[in-house]
Amino acid sequence: MKAANYLNIIADHLHPYMAFVFPTGNGIYQQGNSPCHKVRIVLEWFEEHTDEFHLMSWPPDSPDLNPMEHIWDVMERQLRAQTPLCPNI
Repeated sequence: MKAANYLNIIADHLHPYMAFVFPTGNGIYQQGNSPCHKVRIVLEWFEEHTDEFHLMSWPPDSPDLNPMEHIWDVMERQLRAQTPLCPNI
């Protein structure tokens, strides 16, 4: 998606929605790390509207931030602790 198209979607759809759902301006919006999310015109638009809602900073993909990775870790520990040992973890 091109940045201009993404910006139009944000301005035409997200902005009115956030104003309706968070009329006091305390809403938080989270973007992914798509290239069109990081373009200067998009980031400048969010800076111009910081009094209406906040853009949550989102670091690049990291397994430490993925809750599912922590769940798998807990499950594996519990399986390894079983007696007798589970033959196929």
